[in-house]
Amino acid sequence: MASKAYAAIMNVSQLLLDKGFEPQNVSEALGQVGVALDVDRVYIFENSKAADGKLLCSQRYEWTAASTSAQLDNPELQNVPYDEVLPSWVPPLSSGQVVKGHPRDFASPARELLESQDIRSLLVCPITLGGEWWGFVGFDDCRTERAWPTAESAVLQALSNALAGSLRHARLRSALSGVQTQLRAIIERCASTTS
Repeated sequence: MASKAYAAIMNVSQLLLDKGFEPQNVSEALGQVGVALDVDRVYIFENSKAADGKLLCSQRYEWTAASTSAQLDNPELQNVPYDEVLPSWVPPLSSGQVVKGHPRDFASPARELLESQDIRSLLVCPITLGGEWWGFVGFDDCRTERAWPTAESAVLQALSNALAGSLRHARLRSALSGVQTQLRAIIERCASTTS
């Protein structure tokens, strides 16, 4: 299975590099990896800060197997305060480590949140962008209590790196577009004042 998953990561990396970090491309990428690892759900959460400075996470992208319920529109997965719901995830994820286990392994209210999504086991890996913890990508198995061998953890970390690279590329592309727009405006102003 590991060789199939690594091949999927290579394809996904190329897809995201060629087509960019757009919702359709990200969903396709998550699906390829989900099928290769035979999981039920693959998703991306992005970190943000609340007005009071609390660290939050919100689900932004998702792929699900046909037999699994989608959670992308679940309001309980938007603006989730880490310190209240997922406090044990912050130290490992913010230092580049994975979080994995079964819902019963986590304290309340994380346990209830995971169980409400029919998760039997999960593996989550941080996405780091420019040295900053941006969010995480995760895999859910809703059928079995998977042990998550080291090879599967390595695949998820490779996917995390591919996503981070694609995000960096998208940010650079956006910044370049902004500079081009500014330059066009300057050139147009210069041209109108000289004519």
